[in-house]
Amino acid sequence: MNIAIIGTGGVGGYFGVRLAQAGHKVTFVARGKHGDAIKKSGLNLLSPKGDYVVENAIVVDAPDQIENPELVLIGVKAWQVKEVANQIKDALTKDTVVIPLQNGVMAAKELSDILPQQNVMGGLCNIFSKIKEPGVIEHMSAEPYLIFGELDNTISERAKTINNILTEAGIKNKLSEYIQGDTWKKFLLICLGGLGALTRANYGVLCETPELKEMMVQMIEEMYFVSQAEGVKLSESIKEKTIATTMSFAPNANSSMARDIWAGRPSELEYQNGSVVYLAQKHGIEVPVNYFIYHALLPQEKEARKQIG
Repeated sequence: MNIAIIGTGGVGGYFGVRLAQAGHKVTFVARGKHGDAIKKSGLNLLSPKGDYVVENAIVVDAPDQIENPELVLIGVKAWQVKEVANQIKDALTKDTVVIPLQNGVMAAKELSDILPQQNVMGGLCNIFSKIKEPGVIEHMSAEPYLIFGELDNTISERAKTINNILTEAGIKNKLSEYIQGDTWKKFLLICLGGLGALTRANYGVLCETPELKEMMVQMIEEMYFVSQAEGVKLSESIKEKTIATTMSFAPNANSSMARDIWAGRPSELEYQNGSVVYLAQKHGIEVPVNYFIYHALLPQEKEARKQIG
């Protein structure tokens, strides 16, 4: 299959390497020192599941340079999705499948607002990985897991084909029968990272401090009400399961959004706690904890974005 990876960072880089390793033609979008290193020495993956080097990797500098892809995996940050959609729309055929892997619940809608809806599936992933240095992706800890599915929740033949391709490439995956529910389950979990970003505390501190743990419980309650207003069918048990999952994290673990904010980089704040606030306002729901976290972090987010123009 002809596959394009847009955003060859920790997420896109990992899945792209595994698909190339399985024999697929993979085009990587990467620029700057990272792109130069891949062109010179290949794309290197370091992983507990086995290292691999994609030698003579196909690398382009921008999404609009990909050619006739059958599958596009989008691994950029959530706030870059709209830009990517505009860049790739002329490169797609009627049969191209585009799957976003961003945090949050807005990516598939944003893609569908710009691209033909027939091209878009929903998706998400769970992975701990990063660019270790230019040309090198490092995967740490748990086995990466990719979830995807049709937005109308049918089990299509093309979705079955992608499921088989991912499985044969050794990528743990789930063909979802309800991608909206799966996306919101992760959304409830990742938005808790906003509290860690604000308090500059790892998950261990959040879970061990009674007042902070109670705030997380309140955040989940708020997000659950918003999900119901959005028409997403989630069992109430998801609230307890989300807290239990958070308490199972290593005490020194933290979220990618928190790390970006602590480092003064642009983050996915708008697409995490910001989305909670936006959707709550749409439905006339009060979300005081998420509202406070979002607006307390917003000045630093605006400053970080000024630094990149």
